[in-house]
Amino acid sequence: MTRQIKNILFVCTGNICRSPFAEGLFTKDVTQKALKSIAADSAGLLALPGNTATHLAQRVAAEYGVDLAEHKAKSVSKDLVEWSDLILVMEKSHEDSLLAAFPETAGRVLLLRHFARHGSRRRGIADPYGLQYEAYRFCFLDIEDSVSGLVEYLCGRSMAFDPIEVTSYEGYKANESPRSFVWADRTFQITKIVDRWYEGSPDETSEVMDYFKAQADDGGTHIIRYNRLFDSWAILVPQKVK
Repeated sequence: MTRQIKNILFVCTGNICRSPFAEGLFTKDVTQKALKSIAADSAGLLALPGNTATHLAQRVAAEYGVDLAEHKAKSVSKDLVEWSDLILVMEKSHEDSLLAAFPETAGRVLLLRHFARHGSRRRGIADPYGLQYEAYRFCFLDIEDSVSGLVEYLCGRSMAFDPIEVTSYEGYKANESPRSFVWADRTFQITKIVDRWYEGSPDETSEVMDYFKAQADDGGTHIIRYNRLFDSWAILVPQKVK
């Protein structure tokens, strides 16, 4: 994913429990963070347009300061898909259905729990529909953990780094080592890689960050980051770091 994240779509089955939870929590959190430029919406793969959030969904959400009283379900559409820079789903089956219906979403769809702070990031979030209060409450807290991790990720991503275009050497793997980069309408030639390291779990589904400490022809030393999952490069901006 090379596009900047400005619009996020949360997707579940009926758009009356899980994805409204996620949209409501995200909207609540971003009003308290430096992310007001990022918009969120939600939809369902099998939604009945106009349906309200279930009574228990509204009750649980309200207990945590999220108002779903005005929520109306809507279906995933081509317009919503085109609007979205990142699509976060509750289950692997949702991802499969989206990719089948909208192949252009490849690289933009992730499990919401990919951003979870606790527990497995590979499992889905269970649907509480038709179950009792405690199932709704557990679901809400599960989504809250993931949304909090998402907001933390976006805050760090937007506050500390600027996106850049990179020309890289490709050896035994893609984007093995940066050779030059374009930042603020200027091209920088990299003269030396001083150090390199990575963060994350090196598998195909987890987010891994490759970092390069590089000297450039402007005489400066820069920290450059490659996000393998989103296939995007960024540069650390010192003055933005607290």
